[in-house]
Amino acid sequence: MASSLSLFGCTRWVSPRFCLPSAKSLFYPLATICARSAVYAALLPLWLCFSSISQAALEDRSVHPAAQINPARPFLQIDITALGARLLSVGEHGRILFSDDQGLSWTQAKVPVSVLLTAIDGATEAAAWAVGHDGILLKTLDRGETWQLALDGAAINQLVADYYQVLLARAESDSGSSEEMLDELRFRAEDALIAQQDKMLRTLLDVAFIDADRGYVLGAYGLILATQDGGQSWQPMIEELGNLDGLHLNAITFTDTAILIAGEAGALFRRQFGDDAWEVLDSPYQGSFFGAQALGGDRLLVFGLRGHAFISDDGGDSWESLSLPLNRTLTGVAQLSDGTLVFVGSFAAALVKPPSQPFRMQRLPIPAPSMSIVAVTDDRVVLVGLAGAQTLVITSVSPPGLSAKPLDAQQGN
Repeated sequence: MASSLSLFGCTRWVSPRFCLPSAKSLFYPLATICARSAVYAALLPLWLCFSSISQAALEDRSVHPAAQINPARPFLQIDITALGARLLSVGEHGRILFSDDQGLSWTQAKVPVSVLLTAIDGATEAAAWAVGHDGILLKTLDRGETWQLALDGAAINQLVADYYQVLLARAESDSGSSEEMLDELRFRAEDALIAQQDKMLRTLLDVAFIDADRGYVLGAYGLILATQDGGQSWQPMIEELGNLDGLHLNAITFTDTAILIAGEAGALFRRQFGDDAWEVLDSPYQGSFFGAQALGGDRLLVFGLRGHAFISDDGGDSWESLSLPLNRTLTGVAQLSDGTLVFVGSFAAALVKPPSQPFRMQRLPIPAPSMSIVAVTDDRVVLVGLAGAQTLVITSVSPPGLSAKPLDAQQGN
């Protein structure tokens, strides 16, 4: 579900979550987005009304609560996670659902915003976090039934502006700072102030917590925020990451020993626990990664455009390509208890990879592109996407008539 975003004359491949714009995110030149996949082509008509929306209507999205609907009615859902035995999913118009019966039935939560929500993650048995467009960060303390606003676009703009002012002042007082460094920091500090003054908003793409206190928020154009106190305060870590080109940061995961971030143009960043320094890793692929998954120990999986997926057994020092039977964009993966991997994406099916066996395709109850997936039993998964939430029992053999032959190629790399 990759899309090409023309930004000031250059073409960039961006996260599927970035390409589902809420109307208020006009900060980005969204009029130039090109549909290059089945998923985005299907979603595009939903957001063709930008020019006719008033400023008042735009502002309402970040202050107007999500409208209550029938949870059984399918709607676009972007991400899903497990909070103990409870499932939580997020999607369009600020809607968050929860299920206590492994996805068979759903209840809508009370949410104070109606922007598109892009990612969700649990921090404790009762606390979870969700992010979305317009710089929205939400928190729940009651297992997802009611949500509170933790940060918005204005607050993030203030954090980033203050961050660059501190960095600039520190560099200017250091006699060892080069003029090139000072010029770059002055430019970025000025850019942050302009963003604040113009009320420009940021698209948040992922959120993940290591434990109750330590968590991260990722966003477009290299935005990264970190907390060490359970979200009471957040600090930008933009320059510390080493993301010199400001690439979109799409996914974050944690191994037993390190943090891994994956993003646009094959970007991979790692920080070992107990170490303050981030490393820029050699990437096995120059196209965008949309997902990263820890598989136990130091084993890692990253995946993204055109069916590209890579596994590392050494925490990201080296990578081995998975030979997938398709070249469609991958957006989510779940690992079953026996090690089986189940991928979803723009190909409207599930792609199953048992250990030491070839990939095979499995039909979905409703054949539609999917965005995210979570395992709920040894052989059962729940996935979300264009058709809402679906449950699927992973079979031991491919059903008749559905082979794992290569599908049509997508444009791009």
